[in-house]
Amino acid sequence: MEGSPHTGEIVREVRELNLSYLLLVQRLMRANEAEALFRLGIGRELGRALAALTPAQMVALARSNLVLCRFRLDDSRLLAALTGTGSPHTLQNMHAAIVMASQDTGDLP
Repeated sequence: MEGSPHTGEIVREVRELNLSYLLLVQRLMRANEAEALFRLGIGRELGRALAALTPAQMVALARSNLVLCRFRLDDSRLLAALTGTGSPHTLQNMHAAIVMASQDTGDLP
């Protein structure tokens, strides 16, 4: 493996992140599919496919040196709410979105 001495450590951490993410996906999908899809920002087909992975398949997929999940911190309103630079109205909207996301979604298809 080429690169800096820390490249191996970074790849190891990416793989650990990937496995943690896949375990999270499976746990959330089993608990409440609709909420999991919303929180993870993934489609139903992908969510169900990841939830159906065997442990061996999860380990194999996690071995990728590419991060499998996508962080959604690119939304300027989200960043403003997290950093406190948003207006009070923006913060209220963020709080409402968090409360709504934590509510039981019932029997959504």
